[in-house]
Amino acid sequence: GAILVIGRTVPGLASAVAVEIDAAAMPEVVGTIAGEDTIFIAVRDGKAQRATIKQVWELFDDHH
Repeated sequence: GAILVIGRTVPGLASAVAVEIDAAAMPEVVGTIAGEDTIFIAVRDGKAQRATIKQVWELFDDHH
């Protein structure tokens, strides 16, 4: 079964963040579900979970 990575955003931004994650087409990500300020990211396994957390941080890191 898939493992969930849960992310929090400012209210109203979860859908936009999920769209960015989906657009990045990370191979570890099975899918995303967004609420108002929470995103559930389904990944394949524990190794994929760690890789996804790192990639999502890099995706939204303003220091690039």
